[in-house]
Amino acid sequence: MRTLGDRRTRLGVVAAAVTVVAIAGVILVTTASSHAEPTRAEYLEGVAAVCRVYGPKLDRIRPPDVAEPANVIAAVDRVLPLVQAQLDRVMRLTPPSELEPEVRRWLRLQQRRLRILEKAQAAGRRQDFRALSVAYVDFLLAGRDTGALGKEIGIPHPPC
Repeated sequence: MRTLGDRRTRLGVVAAAVTVVAIAGVILVTTASSHAEPTRAEYLEGVAAVCRVYGPKLDRIRPPDVAEPANVIAAVDRVLPLVQAQLDRVMRLTPPSELEPEVRRWLRLQQRRLRILEKAQAAGRRQDFRALSVAYVDFLLAGRDTGALGKEIGIPHPPC
């Protein structure tokens, strides 16, 4: 004959087992859904959220006159870390497979712009003002291609 204490113990064990199974199920469902591919809208919202962080910061930096190298150097020094951080954050997002080829092209264009900006910064540090001006203008011109592709994808430009 079972005592009341034995029944409570068994009920406690069963309740604990059910709780463990329920928690495991929640973890499994959460993990499975967190690895699901984002939709186009979710990805673009993620990019837009990054752009909303960095866009206003970049907007506060006045575009310099290329005829004034000191202003170009100052602007490049302020813009470069922001553009790098923005690109790093966007690159951590996973695009849906339907956008992946275009997003890869867009990111390559963004990386190209970043390299051009780094060249401008290096030229400024060497006080090679001709190379500085050329690189800065190249950076601006490359922005048009990047912006056009971004617009096709649905990425806001500006600020991304």
